Amino acid sequence: GVATLSETPMVEIRAILARWAANHAALDEWIQYHAMRGRALEGGLQTIVETLEDWQWPPAEALALYQLAYFRTLLDFIMRQHPELRAFDGAGHAQLIDQFREKDAQRIEIARLEVLAAHAASRPSPHGGHGAVGIVLGEIAKKRRHMPIRRLISMAGEAVQAIKPVFMMSPLSVAQFLEPGRVTFDLVVFDEASQVKPVDALGAVARGRQLVVVGDDKQLPPTNFFSRIEGVDGLEEDELEDLTASAGDMESVLSLAAARGLHSTMLRWHYRSRHGSLIAVSNHEFYEKSLYIVPSPQEQHANYGLKFCHVPEGVYRRGGRRQDNPIEATRVAEAVMEHALNHPGQSLGVAAFSMSQRDAILNELERLRRQHPERERFFSAAHPHEPFFVKNLENVQGDERDVIYISVGYGKDANGYFAMNFGPINREGGERRLNVLITRSKLRCVVFSSIRADEIDLERSKARGTRALKTFLKYAETGILGTADPHTGREPDSPFEVAVMEALQGEGYTVRPQVGVAGFFIDLAVVDPASPGRYLLGVECDGAAYHSSRSARERDRQRQAVLEAHGWTLHRIWSTDWFKAPERELRKLLKAIAEAPASGAPKNRPRRPATPLSVEWKPAGADSGAPMSLPDYVECALPMPSAPFAALTTGELGEVVYQVVEVEGPVHVEEVILRIRDSWQMGRAGPRIREAIMAAVAALRDERLVAIDGEFISLPQRSPSPRNRAKVTTASLKRAERLPPAEIAAVLQRAVSDFHGIERAEVAGTVARLMGMGRTTQECEAVVQHEVETLLATGDLVERDGFLRQG
Repeated sequence: GVATLSETPMVEIRAILARWAANHAALDEWIQYHAMRGRALEGGLQTIVETLEDWQWPPAEALALYQLAYFRTLLDFIMRQHPELRAFDGAGHAQLIDQFREKDAQRIEIARLEVLAAHAASRPSPHGGHGAVGIVLGEIAKKRRHMPIRRLISMAGEAVQAIKPVFMMSPLSVAQFLEPGRVTFDLVVFDEASQVKPVDALGAVARGRQLVVVGDDKQLPPTNFFSRIEGVDGLEEDELEDLTASAGDMESVLSLAAARGLHSTMLRWHYRSRHGSLIAVSNHEFYEKSLYIVPSPQEQHANYGLKFCHVPEGVYRRGGRRQDNPIEATRVAEAVMEHALNHPGQSLGVAAFSMSQRDAILNELERLRRQHPERERFFSAAHPHEPFFVKNLENVQGDERDVIYISVGYGKDANGYFAMNFGPINREGGERRLNVLITRSKLRCVVFSSIRADEIDLERSKARGTRALKTFLKYAETGILGTADPHTGREPDSPFEVAVMEALQGEGYTVRPQVGVAGFFIDLAVVDPASPGRYLLGVECDGAAYHSSRSARERDRQRQAVLEAHGWTLHRIWSTDWFKAPERELRKLLKAIAEAPASGAPKNRPRRPATPLSVEWKPAGADSGAPMSLPDYVECALPMPSAPFAALTTGELGEVVYQVVEVEGPVHVEEVILRIRDSWQMGRAGPRIREAIMAAVAALRDERLVAIDGEFISLPQRSPSPRNRAKVTTASLKRAERLPPAEIAAVLQRAVSDFHGIERAEVAGTVARLMGMGRTTQECEAVVQHEVETLLATGDLVERDGFLRQG
């Protein structure tokens, strides 16, 4: 309370010194405090120092208050910088999103109508009676003795295509009905391509200008895949030398497309399964956990997911004409009849491991249907688009139903001996048949088996199919599989989600963050107190999952539509609204929970049409002989300039040029100029700017820091690294004249090496695809062929039989 030490009474000084002598630690703290106080005052924090020295409450509260003031000030600053945040209103934005969803759906419907209108405008007039149209009209008017289809297409194919531009045919039907050269298509699409043999497919391929091959190499191959290839032993020695990896050697048109290096992508989204357990084993065993699976709100429900029904009394009859399990077949047939009575609104299919077991189920089912004619409508008319079926695993690919019953059939015989025979599952490729079998259901799959997983001895069977079956049965019975637990253990994505979760927990609710199985997660899920195996409400926050979406359609319509189609009730909270008024937003959230459908039977929601398993053949970069891929081209991001361009010396500008070349070399000099121009935000590079940059390049060359080859600059002693330009943001990098010759040569030599030769006619397209050029222009063709000639002249490449090979 005094200004100077001389004004302080000696008795007080004596008392202070005595306290310090008795407590050295407090003296040290006092000295440290004054040192920090001095720095704070120097930093302009006098108000904070005075407030703390007059503070009457616990010190921890001072820290909390300071942090609040600091972050409030920071928030005010951000709000001033971005006034749209201050003006944001969650209710108004939700209305805007609703309008967008409506307009987006209308736009999609308009697109359908535009297609119809375009088709209607291109159809030939039905009033003409001449030429090809006349032939078609004459055939339409006939009552009998119609012209054979092949002849009709041959004579009037163009008119037929104008009327019906889309032909849906099997490959063999194409060969049978479409005479070569008479009909061509803009696009040929193969679905379930793993089941189409190349010899059957090539006729359809030859009739199209573009080709899309859709299939799953983890599913069924062509039915005669295991047949022996004959005729090779009789070939002469010179004929054997001509054998190459031809189409006839390939398993399917899907594997042929992969072998030829066609551009590929994997369709990762899996929509069919309404419960993660239905696809979990396949995702784990066959798809390397790469599928995106929509989570289910029915975590544990009798009508959802994978179930196991053990039939311990079942006996497999081995030998003789009947090789089946009649007791298990009866149990399956009884379950079918019970389904027809209690769940007639859900479509049903039965899949057996063998034809004998299929026949046993059909026989028993026929007997029960005669006893219960009142349930016959389920089998005859309840599901016209998805009728009831009983099939063996060889014939079930392409089918899907709400509920699937699987009958294993195999097991111990009457003597208690288990032969470990699972029919096609034991053979090579048997795991693919199993994958097809276990992925047919949308809501529920029940596995009827007379054996348990523990009874399968993998020491007696090394087949991958047997191992996968053991995993499947184990998971069906126990639910134990690493990737299938919807309790991911993932932490909330943001402090905002933590705040919402803690607020709900404070109201007594159990909340789980990041609920999902693979690739698709709900931010927060509220557990139904009356049914802990079910989620009452999904809470979506505008966090990482929201702002990482690639488009407004995906973010604001498709994601919610998919989740709601899978049974979720959703509530959206905006972070700005929560920050402004957390109590108000919490009340809204509690109201949404109270209004969510009660536990019990799942609510009926309109479902989008089921989508086949979203998997295509292996993407580039995978093993098993996948085509080569190149690393992405990295564009140099120069730091913010610290001085005007005009003030730079030649040496300083050379350092900037070197940075660009170090990242992008070999690089065209115009690209270097473009990076510098953009960094200094210059509208264009005039003569003086270009002269300054070229002077810097020359200085670097004289110092041997860079090498110049024509218009391209690179670092000396560094080999050119081939790069893919598919993702570049600078469009000029894809221009043919900006492709460094050294890089083209490197791509050519690597491609020739990896592909063991390239046809001369395909080389430009191959290089363009590998370098991410999009399409092969005439300019690209010219520069690539020029480099081919250069490499041929130097002997680095040679040409034999139309193929470019290593020299």
